[in-house]
Amino acid sequence: MKNKIKILSILFALMLIFTACGENSNSVDKNSLEGIKAKEKIVLGTSADYPPMEWIIFEGSTENYVGVDIEIAKVIAKDLGVELEISNRDFGGLLTALNAGDIDMVLAGMVKDEERAKEVDFSNAYYDGGQVVLVRDEDVEKYKTPDDLIDKKIGTQLGTTQQKYAEEHFGKNITSMDSNMNLVMDLKNRSLDMLFMSELAAMQFASINEDLEVIKMDEIPGEGEWCVAVKKGNQELLDEINKTIEKLLESKQIDKWFDEYIELSKDQLE
Repeated sequence: MKNKIKILSILFALMLIFTACGENSNSVDKNSLEGIKAKEKIVLGTSADYPPMEWIIFEGSTENYVGVDIEIAKVIAKDLGVELEISNRDFGGLLTALNAGDIDMVLAGMVKDEERAKEVDFSNAYYDGGQVVLVRDEDVEKYKTPDDLIDKKIGTQLGTTQQKYAEEHFGKNITSMDSNMNLVMDLKNRSLDMLFMSELAAMQFASINEDLEVIKMDEIPGEGEWCVAVKKGNQELLDEINKTIEKLLESKQIDKWFDEYIELSKDQLE
């Protein structure tokens, strides 16, 4: 009887081992290139309050995502032979969602910097932007140099390069929010003195708000290169994304989208 029990125990252990090996051999990371093709879709994480890069146009009760980043994502999906699914989130939570596997890539006007590069991998750049100040037009003459911004009530978007720069250079009176739209409202109602923003977004908000103006200061550096983010080590997917970006840059298609969506956002958001 004891020998039978031993034999059964050994057989049961072997069964568990073979089952585990089979599961491991069939296991595929759902965010890898193979996993994305297996599920036949790629999930884009973005923050759709950043015209002309991404924002929402409502048609009745239907939400339509539009913008330069959305177009780039569509071509990436097409080149991979999969569908595109869009997950709209707060900007500050995008990398957390990426590393948790909830999304496959991030396109959100995101700047590649040393801190983020420790968390995720970035594609080749598709845009290189600047940083500016957005103010009420009546206050334009008040602010000539970065020193004039120190200890003013400054708004930035949460989790952005602008938030980090403002906190490091303009004192502690910085208010950060998830939504650029809410920041603009607070500027217009005088809860904030100014916004420190990416140049492209600031120019768009100024173009659709006659009472707002953009101030550029030579002493303030550019914000850096905008790239697509993927999970750390997801090299096969990154290689395919870089192929798409190279193709779009060579054809000047991204420049065409900028022209198209700058105009569209002016019409839609006025």
